[in-house]
Amino acid sequence: MPYSVIVWLVNPGRQQHEEEIVQADAERERNSGASSGVNVPPAFTRFSYGLYASRERVEVILTDIADRLQQNAPLHAVRGDQLFVIPASRVHYVACEETERPVDRRPEHA
Repeated sequence: MPYSVIVWLVNPGRQQHEEEIVQADAERERNSGASSGVNVPPAFTRFSYGLYASRERVEVILTDIADRLQQNAPLHAVRGDQLFVIPASRVHYVACEETERPVDRRPEHA
């Protein structure tokens, strides 16, 4: 069974230029970050850190995350060719959950 690791972030509250960004929503497609959605207000409060195939791999990942946070080091998450750096001070908590993918729902004798 695959496992999903989610990083919950501290709620940033109201952002300084949020109204202007909302008004520029029509132009968002041309702004940098549009393909990843990172420029969409309000700031997101959770981040999918990764999907892992085994419980053993998840335990290694969670241990690595815990070690980095104890050292006040940022977390790094890669999505395609984009690197997201999450400051340790922004992490509220990390959660792990069993996940069912569409491929897991297929009959075994398909």
